[in-house]
Amino acid sequence: MPERTILDTKLDRFFGMLDADDDGGIRESDVVSLATKLNAAVGADDPATLARLRDALGAVWSTDLKAMDTDGNGAIDAEEYRVGVRRSLETDADGFLGRMGTLMQEWTTLCDTDGNGVLDREEYAAMYGKTFGVPRQKLDEAFSKLDLNGDGVLSRDEISAAVLEYFTSEEPDAPGNWLFGSA
Repeated sequence: MPERTILDTKLDRFFGMLDADDDGGIRESDVVSLATKLNAAVGADDPATLARLRDALGAVWSTDLKAMDTDGNGAIDAEEYRVGVRRSLETDADGFLGRMGTLMQEWTTLCDTDGNGVLDREEYAAMYGKTFGVPRQKLDEAFSKLDLNGDGVLSRDEISAAVLEYFTSEEPDAPGNWLFGSA
C-alpha cells in the first residue's frame, strides 16, 4: 500500500465535508445541501449569493465530482475522490482549481455577514464551526495561518492562495493546508 501523503490527508478532510450525511459516499444531494447548511449556520439573508453558491456547487458536482463515481454505484467513496481529484489536477488543473476557487469565493461571500469583502475571525469561525463542528481553538489557529499579511482579516487573495495550496501542495507548512481548520 502506498504511503499516505499530506495531500491525501487534506483530500480526506474535504471529502468528509462534502459527505454531508456522513454515510461514506458523496452524492449530488450531499453537495447541494451544503449551501443550505452554510446559509443556516451563518444566518445569511442574501438569496442572490445563496443562488450563486448553489450554482457553484452544482458546477463542481456536474463537471468534476460526478465522473469520479467510477464503479457506478451512485456515490463517490473516499478512494474514488482522492484518485478523481488527482486526475482532475493532471488533466484540467486550471478548470478544476478555477471551479474550486469560484466555489470558495461564493462560500466566503455568503459568510461575509457584514459585507465588507473580507472574512474576519468571527465570520471564519462561524463558517466552519457552526457548519462542520470544527472547534474554535483549531479555527483560531487556522485563521492565524491563513492571514498571510497579519491584518486580522482574510482577503479574496488570501483565500484564493489557500485554495490553490490546499488542493495542490504536499508541503507540510503551506498555509493553505489550514483552509478548512487545523492541519
